[in-house]
Amino acid sequence: MTFSYLFLSLTLHFITSSASEDWCYEIQASEHNCKGPSQWKEVSETCGKNKQSPINVITCDAKPDSNLKPFKFEGYDQGKSLKLKNNGHSAQLELDSSMKISGGGLSGTYTATQLHFHWGNKDKPGSEHTLNGERFPIELHIVHQQVARSEPSGGGTATGGIAVLGFFFKVSEYNYYTILSDFRRVKLLRYKNTTTISDVKLKDLIPAEEELKLFYRYDGSLTTPPCSETVTWTVFPATIELGQSQIEAFYTKLNYSSSILMTDNFRPIQKLNERTIYTSGVDAFLPHSRYLLISLLVFYLTSVS
Repeated sequence: MTFSYLFLSLTLHFITSSASEDWCYEIQASEHNCKGPSQWKEVSETCGKNKQSPINVITCDAKPDSNLKPFKFEGYDQGKSLKLKNNGHSAQLELDSSMKISGGGLSGTYTATQLHFHWGNKDKPGSEHTLNGERFPIELHIVHQQVARSEPSGGGTATGGIAVLGFFFKVSEYNYYTILSDFRRVKLLRYKNTTTISDVKLKDLIPAEEELKLFYRYDGSLTTPPCSETVTWTVFPATIELGQSQIEAFYTKLNYSSSILMTDNFRPIQKLNERTIYTSGVDAFLPHSRYLLISLLVFYLTSVS
């Protein structure tokens, strides 16, 4: 994917939401007839149960687990044409079924379905999880569904649940892709329009594999209604770096509606209750990584042709 090609193909027009769904984030609730996070259990009673996400990951309390071996990534290095859209709650990239993960203490293979982001505003960081009480500017979630497998007892097949990989963003002193320093204002079009991005490789979006040996694991839920408690969460302390203007693009270029910027789209921290947080316990070497793809995604999110 050449830079000149990117200039010719950047045609994303991110869109606005009618906010017609029952649930929403707190910033929307005052203007629209929808229920904010404190009322989500009225939308789905599961949102009020005891294994909810996100949580505060306290690293010193995490219990080492020798079963948490490094992940195996399949198809993450293959370039694919993928659809990017504003789903009314976040920026979402629909992933290809050839992208899979296994290992990492997971029970089987999981197929990637989509990735999305959570962020705050100019005055407040907006990651969903926190690490030792620290909230980061943005959090990336890569969502995977377990592949159907045969039961050892011969009782048919089981599809298991969902595995989500969570990554934090932090502000870098410079933009990783300098052409992003001068963003054009995005046009606000209709809800759920999409654009296609060519030659997307997930490995270029996340930190390098050697940075992903250290991670934290717990059983939790979806962080939006219906808040299903079927999620195996993996939270990585290795961060993705973006320049300040790239971070700002998330909360200044996207909208819930024509009158409300898409900011603060994160759920408050939930109680850990009786759950245990586990860690792979590996002191990973954290080299400087290239984060070209995430910079390109920001460019798509915030540019017009």
